[in-house]
This record gives sequence, structure tokens and C-alpha cells, in this order.
Amino acid sequence: MIFFVRGDYMPTIRDIAKLANVSPATVSRVLNNDKTINVTAKTKRNIFEAAEQLAYTKHKHSKKSKANVKKIAVVHWYTVVQEVNDPYFISIRMGIQHECIENDIEFDIIYNDGNLRKNITSHKYHGIIVLGRFSEEDKDFIESINSNIVYAHTKDMRFKHDNVMADFRAMTNDVLCYLIGKGHKKIGYIGGQEVIPSTQKRHIDPRELEFQEVMYQNDLYNSKYFKVGSYSIESGYLQTVELIDNTINDLPTALFCGNDSIALGACRAIKEKGLQIPKDISIFSVNDIPTLQYTSPSLSTVKVYSEFLGVMSMKLLVEQMNHERELKISVMVPYELVFRESA
Repeated sequence: MIFFVRGDYMPTIRDIAKLANVSPATVSRVLNNDKTINVTAKTKRNIFEAAEQLAYTKHKHSKKSKANVKKIAVVHWYTVVQEVNDPYFISIRMGIQHECIENDIEFDIIYNDGNLRKNITSHKYHGIIVLGRFSEEDKDFIESINSNIVYAHTKDMRFKHDNVMADFRAMTNDVLCYLIGKGHKKIGYIGGQEVIPSTQKRHIDPRELEFQEVMYQNDLYNSKYFKVGSYSIESGYLQTVELIDNTINDLPTALFCGNDSIALGACRAIKEKGLQIPKDISIFSVNDIPTLQYTSPSLSTVKVYSEFLGVMSMKLLVEQMNHERELKISVMVPYELVFRESA
């Protein structure tokens, strides 16, 4: 494929992605020298060659001098290792980085290494995206050093700053209504815990709250079908093994898993116990990581537009930095139920 570039045309990341036959997110990460991305040397070479062919440079379309380039910080509640094991937060970060590159904005990712206050004051930032859940003390400190702030994957209950979230209660309700509508009466829950850094205080997951509320309202709640561990494959496996062992004579006919990693572990446990999906137990999860459609059976899930969550967070921050509005807003990103073989 050959692109002909007009003299007045400035190529975008999407143009490079099309020419290199990869996703725009992959191009964004490779051009930004993201050390965590797992792609072949050939793919990287194709991306750089496509960029060169299109006469693309990271800030080519900007007439700003270096002194006028804005710089933001993404304050992450995860460590690098935690993020690598959670595709949901990788996707959010990729969305943020993509928008930064498209808008000629430099960025730092500040991971949770225990030195938040030192790291965040090491540079002068024009804005900050707070990714994940932090203590009120940490929020107060961040707000004391910068007024341009967007909270991503968490809500600012004080309405002092913009926030962007996925509505996990709504998607849980939709899944349960679907399962109940299919005739399931014995529905289990395998969830995880989110722990706030520095305080180690557990955040009550909205999926848990909605599951309990819906099941109680339908007179279907059974505590022996309710398990909470961590958001990992191993935890999903162990919690499901325990659930099956404790209910072997009265198994649930469906499981709602808090995320796809948990669901993958649950599937392994169900198969090892000699049970079949969905004949014996149906599975529905959350996130829609790329590999789910290739599992056997393929897993039904809720597709959360997590990369768009990152994109919107950055768009709101740009509006703040440009002084485009005074009122703060809260944004819920879309989601959709993806029906596959497991349910």
C-alpha cells in the first residue's frame, strides 16, 4: 500500500496504523517508546518505516516552541507490575497517551512506588490525570499543587474536578437481568477487591453492591454463591474451586465474574471439576480482553470502552488547561454486552 501525501496534509497516528497494518494504540505506544508493549521487532520496524514514509514526526504539526509545549502527569494507583497484569488499566493509559501525542502534549506516568509526593513535585505540570483510587489525603495534596485535575476510574464526590468512569453498577444490572431472563435462579458472583494505596483500605466494588441488591430484590441471593478474592486468574480459579466444593450438591447454574481474568480462572476450575460450560454453569464477565473470543468456549462479557475512558479524560484535561469552561463535569463511558458461547 502506498500513501501519497499532499504538501498541506499532516499525517496522523491512524494513517500510520493503516499503513503498518496495526492498531492506532500500538502505533501510539511504539512511537512513544513504551517499554511495556509486547510487539515484535518487525512490527516496530514497520511502524517506524510507515511513519518515515508519511513524513510523520511526533510534533510535526505543531508550531509551538519547546518552551510552550504543555506537559501533564498521569498519577497511577498501580505499580508497573500491577498494570501489566490488568489489561483494563493498560487500555486506559493507552487512550491517554494517544491523545497526548495527537495534541503535542508531553506526559509522565507516575506509578505507585511509595514516593507519590516526591515524584509529582519533581516537575512543573500543566495538568494531572489521577488514574485509580487514592486516599483523601493524597487527593488533597494533589489538589494543593495543581488546579487542572481529572479523575479517571473514580468519582470526585466533592464535585471539585472532572471525572470519567465506567458504570459498573449498570452493567452488572444488565448482565443479571439477562441471566434471570434466561431462567437462571442460582447465580453466583466471583469478584475481586480494590485496595486504596497508602491506607490499604478496601474499596467496596460497585459490582458487588449491585449484584447483592438485584439478587435480594428478586429473592435469589444466596451467600454460598458469593466469593470475593482478587482480580486475577489465580484468584478466580481458587474462589471457583472453593465455591464448587462447598455447593457440589446444589451448584449455581451461572456465574458473574468481576473481570475477564477472574473468568478465565473460573473456567479452568469448572473444567477441572468435570463440569461443562455452559451446559452445567454459564459464565459472564467484564472487560472483553482480546483473547476471550478465542477461548473454548468463547466467553460472554461486557465490553467496556476503557481506551475511550482514557481519551475522554485527556480531552477534559485539555479543556481545563485551555480555560474553555468553569463548571466541572462527570462522564460515564459506554459499554455493551457481548454474547458468546459461555452464556
